[in-house]
Amino acid sequence: MKAQQHQVRSPPTRAHIPFLPSWQRFHEFAAPKESSNSGGDAATTPAASQHHPYARQYSHIYAARLAALRDRCVSNAQRTLDVSSSSSENVGSAEVVEQIIEVKEGVWSVLVGTIVKEMDPKRRPLVNSSYGSCDTQSFLFPSVNGSDKEPAQESLRSYLFDSEKGDVLHLEDSSGRVEIAPMEIGDDREEHNFALDPNRVATGVVAAVIGKVSVEKGVMYVHSVHFAGPPLDALKLDRASNKQTSHEPTLLIISGLGCGADSPTDVSSGGSLALRREMLLEYLTQPKIGNGASFCRMIVAGGGVASPNQLESGNGEISNGGKTTRGNSHDDSGKSKSVNAARSSKLAESLRDLDIFFSEVLSSGIPVDYIPGWHDPTNANWPQRPIHSCLLPHSCSFVDLFGRSTNPFEGILSVGDDENANMRVLGSDGLNIADLRRFLAMSSSSKIEQNNNGTNGDSTPVEGTSSMDALHQTFRYGHMAPTGPDSLPTFPSSESDPFVMQTRPGIYFAGNCEKFETRLVDVNGDEVDEANAMAVEGEQPVTRLVCVPRFAESGEVVLVKLNTLECEVVSFCDVRA
Repeated sequence: MKAQQHQVRSPPTRAHIPFLPSWQRFHEFAAPKESSNSGGDAATTPAASQHHPYARQYSHIYAARLAALRDRCVSNAQRTLDVSSSSSENVGSAEVVEQIIEVKEGVWSVLVGTIVKEMDPKRRPLVNSSYGSCDTQSFLFPSVNGSDKEPAQESLRSYLFDSEKGDVLHLEDSSGRVEIAPMEIGDDREEHNFALDPNRVATGVVAAVIGKVSVEKGVMYVHSVHFAGPPLDALKLDRASNKQTSHEPTLLIISGLGCGADSPTDVSSGGSLALRREMLLEYLTQPKIGNGASFCRMIVAGGGVASPNQLESGNGEISNGGKTTRGNSHDDSGKSKSVNAARSSKLAESLRDLDIFFSEVLSSGIPVDYIPGWHDPTNANWPQRPIHSCLLPHSCSFVDLFGRSTNPFEGILSVGDDENANMRVLGSDGLNIADLRRFLAMSSSSKIEQNNNGTNGDSTPVEGTSSMDALHQTFRYGHMAPTGPDSLPTFPSSESDPFVMQTRPGIYFAGNCEKFETRLVDVNGDEVDEANAMAVEGEQPVTRLVCVPRFAESGEVVLVKLNTLECEVVSFCDVRA
């Protein structure tokens, strides 16, 4: 009798893409340099204090930012001058002025400087929020009357630029500043894309403006504004040569895992965040469920642990191993210590859940990069340092697969044999985008029109910009965090600005967004129609912009195919509709 032969099925071979981390440049600005190991007196010496990050002045970072982006702004402005050389307005005769103090009145000029928005602080009400909020969006956009869906109109309106209420826009450099205002455009001419809109910029943005300084008022009326944008080097994709295969290398980006507690939507719907994470794990590791062999890397963009508010119950109690500790403001010192101990215990439990989830993904052969976020145990100021290895011991045992990166994140994926076929990936946990959204508005013109019709301007709803539009604006700025250090907490720097885009990324993402959005942009930062992307990719570099939703609330992850930059979202739902 012939023995029955059993066919052993080997696990699928995963798509391997060489990866080179380049986020170390952010870590240089975040980590204080060790001065000495000899004792306490050595740390107080003048030489040691010079290496400490807070020994620097914040003012130097604006000068370093302007020096890094000036040439790019001038180059983009000169391209507009070449096009406008035949214009009847004589804009093409504008000359670049080295310093603002040297500008002449009544002459077309090109000025480069840092935009400063001076707004009346009396119109800015106190924002009732704290670092214990469940996410970055709710901290920057607190809810109205307990609603989690509508942003706070009062908060948005307080940051809306309105020149009729005394708000002033300046352009400044080391020599001085000049007030700038949009130039009125006649009815016989359509408004161009480079027109100055005060509600599309924020304090800290470097720009080149073309205009004339008024002799009467000393105000520079801006004809066009030009941002730096990233350098002109990126991967040029050709769909003809990069054909899709069954195991096309795919980058998976996720954010907001929220380990340690269910999200508010789960509490109301009866869902389970832990179950959705288990579904995601099976999708990554089981070839019958998903195309797991194509995943070459997984990037977790912040939000790995649940927020302090989510660890508390609705009546202000903290659950700790079946016991309940009440955290009232009138507790004595003993009870306060008990509350803090309970919170520390819940944070440790959240980190253990996150560590176990990562170790299971890593054991399947998928490399993981973890970007620290809003509630992670690391420094609050940007750039955020990598999370300590002792907090994720199981994951850190996979030395060759697990990467603890800074926030922001940057790395290079080799998608081809050619050195020019390197895919640079750049992104963050999304705090820089959420902070920028406070200062941007979608349509200030609609508000003005309603005011002219007799409508009360203070009661007019303000439409805040979306996360994708804010991400797109930072791409045009050529700077990841233009609101730092004015609004976004950052480390001071005197040598250079770490958030300046030194190279053009192929994939640029932001985590912890309210919904999934994606956009393809060309070399000029303009949106490219997905249907016509094939014609654009073979001629000039393109960049895929991605807003990654919070997994704890949406159950969604984002997949980006590296050969073609095609992007899709996969949703995991454990509640029947």
